[in-house]
Amino acid sequence: MKTKKLLFQTVLGLLIMSMALIACQPAATPVAQPTVAEVQETTQPEPTKEMEIYTVKVGRTPFFDYQFFEVAHAFGWDDELGIKFEDNWLTQSGPSMQALANGSIDIAGSCIVCNYPFYESIPELRNFMTVNQFKGFVVIGRQGQSKSYEDFMTELNDPEAARNATIQQFKGKTFPIYEANYLPLLTAVLEQGGLTISDVTTINFPDDEKAALAMIGGEGDFYIGGLPSEINLLQNHSEDFKLIGGSEILGPAGLWYSNITATEDWLADNEEVALRIMAMSYRYNRYIQDDIDKVLPLVAEAMNAHSGVATSVEDLKFVFDTFLEFRTYQQDAETTYNPESDLYWEASAAYYVAKSTELPKGADFKLQNPLNEWFKKFLDRKDLLDWVDRPLS
Repeated sequence: MKTKKLLFQTVLGLLIMSMALIACQPAATPVAQPTVAEVQETTQPEPTKEMEIYTVKVGRTPFFDYQFFEVAHAFGWDDELGIKFEDNWLTQSGPSMQALANGSIDIAGSCIVCNYPFYESIPELRNFMTVNQFKGFVVIGRQGQSKSYEDFMTELNDPEAARNATIQQFKGKTFPIYEANYLPLLTAVLEQGGLTISDVTTINFPDDEKAALAMIGGEGDFYIGGLPSEINLLQNHSEDFKLIGGSEILGPAGLWYSNITATEDWLADNEEVALRIMAMSYRYNRYIQDDIDKVLPLVAEAMNAHSGVATSVEDLKFVFDTFLEFRTYQQDAETTYNPESDLYWEASAAYYVAKSTELPKGADFKLQNPLNEWFKKFLDRKDLLDWVDRPLS
């Protein structure tokens, strides 16, 4: 049980990656609710007297996933859609859910599994939108001594066969690992290929950084661990290490999405605001796919100003290309929200419900994550879809 609790705590820091805390006032309810079509004619119009401005208190932390707020402001999307974001940057993300519960912020970054520990104490939390797929859980091997999932796909041209072959090569091999946090993930990988933890040898280290340093020093065959160490191995030691596979071999255990969380009451009172924020996120995702050079400098500037760690645009692009997938709403309809897809968000949520010891008996993850409902509401708003799909400037 301690292992699983520690896993959730690490996920909170690593993935979210993404919860944020801010102390602010509740959002004001506007008198008028203009449609997007009424305010989308110019790129950065000044708010008019007729346009009532929605104020949204946003928790901000310097994580890769949630910087569309920064770009939305820089590009004037907040003015276009009549939303004023009030931000407060913090480096710690743990108290975010409590801040949402007491009303000092309106929305914060989170993830589906990250909210599991709060199901009992803060049952009103709701993940209502998906930002991106986080692909930071990966297995890393040695160049020239291992084959990646993509290598096997090229050879076998069959996803299931490639997954099994990738995992079978782990049998009898050694993993330097911080077991307290990452043994459950390694176990999940092995299960996907019919292996168990007894089929490999693990060398336990007191923290993830030491496990990665052992791998760099020549100890072990494969590594699984945290995002900072993965970036170090793959970017700074690319001549020695290669990415073996992520969600392709992890199965539902490696399928993670970054989300935005609010409370049930706030969503009931601010449906229009929530849908407009979804539109901003999807327009940002289009830039990530089609014109990433315009937005990465803004993201890097924001993160460097608030994280205390200098990240270059080149480093940021590596992270975005390797560990994050920002999809259009059309792509999300085919993957994230498609029950027939291997990337369907509910597959991961159900997997972790079955494995979790944090959840109260009878916990309903669909109630806490009304993602399908809100995605359908967004697809029903042609004005917002048109705004997202207009030419990039």
